[in-house]
Amino acid sequence: MKRFEGRVVIVTGAARGLGRDYVRYFAQDGANVVVADVRDTQPAAAEAASEGPRCIGIEVDVTDRGSVETMADKVRAEFGRLDVLVSNAGLWRGLAESGLLDCPDELWDSAWSVNVTGTLRCFQAAVPLMQEGGFGRVVNVSSVASRRSGNAHGLTKNAVERMTEGMAREVGDRGITVNCIAPGISAFEAAQGQIAAAESIVAGNTIKRVGTSRDLYEAIAYLCGTGGDWITGQTVRIDGGAGIG
Repeated sequence: MKRFEGRVVIVTGAARGLGRDYVRYFAQDGANVVVADVRDTQPAAAEAASEGPRCIGIEVDVTDRGSVETMADKVRAEFGRLDVLVSNAGLWRGLAESGLLDCPDELWDSAWSVNVTGTLRCFQAAVPLMQEGGFGRVVNVSSVASRRSGNAHGLTKNAVERMTEGMAREVGDRGITVNCIAPGISAFEAAQGQIAAAESIVAGNTIKRVGTSRDLYEAIAYLCGTGGDWITGQTVRIDGGAGIG
């Protein structure tokens, strides 16, 4: 039996990049998957559908409460349940480079709106649906930057980690766990040239390579599977030892 056979999973920010890989891996593991993103969800949904059970795309703006609630309503109508939410949607391009002194207002506001408020909105919409089935796994996505950076990106991801703890406290008695992963530099980001000096950063890791989407997915899968039944409110750092002092 596959690890997530019969489960229904939402992955936000899943139309491209790491989120798209997570969707495919969940489908290979037997899950019905919802590809949630602000646009262009159908290619990723079709790709995942070729790997496993039913997969659909839903366009959603995670910063908008009405849009997120509509997503939850569609999931209820299509599947009648929700088991796993991976809040992967996030902004980071340009945030580190701007610093704080010169960070434009629109960049700062967008970072908090998507990374923090978006994560909260999805949690709020997912919990009632999970509670109906008496089971739920929420995985938020932070970053290695939460410990190492005082810029807008690092600050928002630090907030996500703290918020994860509060979420876990509120829903633990409802059969729902809430955890967080904090990835280091991934192969996707490095290959796209989206992080300055990626090679020198990786050289400082304990494990001298970039992470893969499979590295990150396996941590997510553990937290969402039976092995994670008694784990909640935690941030798991998957960063090749970058966070070791």
